[in-house]
Amino acid sequence: MKTKKTPQTTDESKRLREVIREIGLPLRRLQDVILLTPEECLTWWSNKEANHTVNPNAFSRLTEIVAIGENHLYTGDYDRDLARKRMMGDYLSLPHRYEDNQNSFLRTSAHIIRYIVLTRGQHFADQILYSLNVSPMLYDNLDVRINLTYFADLLEALSKHGFQQEELDTLASVIFLSLQETKLGQSFKESENLFDIYKTLATNFDYFDSNFEYKSRFVGKKYILKTTLPLTQHPELKGSPQKIKRLMRYRRLLSAWFPYLGGMAPLFPKTEVVRFSDDVVETQYVFDLKQHAMRPTKLLVV
Repeated sequence: MKTKKTPQTTDESKRLREVIREIGLPLRRLQDVILLTPEECLTWWSNKEANHTVNPNAFSRLTEIVAIGENHLYTGDYDRDLARKRMMGDYLSLPHRYEDNQNSFLRTSAHIIRYIVLTRGQHFADQILYSLNVSPMLYDNLDVRINLTYFADLLEALSKHGFQQEELDTLASVIFLSLQETKLGQSFKESENLFDIYKTLATNFDYFDSNFEYKSRFVGKKYILKTTLPLTQHPELKGSPQKIKRLMRYRRLLSAWFPYLGGMAPLFPKTEVVRFSDDVVETQYVFDLKQHAMRPTKLLVV
């Protein structure tokens, strides 16, 4: 993620020309990228020795057009076909990495993006998404499906750009930012106790994703949830135990914060990793529902 801009060197100017050719940028849009007059643009394009200083933000402007990170464009490590689709306005197109097994809804990460915007600003949020070769405009439609690898990559990108573990944990607690105004959020809000909260959750797993196999039951004053993630369906995650552990930690914390939508304190489950292999991750969560017998005063401020 670049921050400081200086006038382009000859190598950068040469690479800029190459990228423009690679993605097939129409010359009529060249002025939008290098910020020269139409005459200067044509001179720069046709004469490699032209004495024009190209705007140092040229790669940033290309990134805004094709929604692919600056570093990816500069090094050539990007999907040309994807860049061309974006240039033609197809901002819903996804990198191949996120196309297989699209069993998650984008809406389940909307609260994370809103948190980033609130705490770091829209530019920072956009740069995080560009680094994943995803367009910020993708979030205009929260019903878009994407795969689980995207969520793991998003958490990793935030970790690389200044989010400490404590703040990554906070992301799970702000799910209300995107959920409280929905029909499902209203169902949680109307809950009278923890039993209602987790009964609502148990019948709405498909609102969030279908990556995991869910088995849940109520036993006395406990709610027991077992999740199974078949890694054979997520080849991009296999061989990345740190990513998986970070993702599973996030999901554990997320499960604790649903009571907050009903005006109750979070309920952190006792968690046991039953199995963690190259092919599957099985986890059991046990929620002690007797901790809160009745619904306390509302905590949410609307």
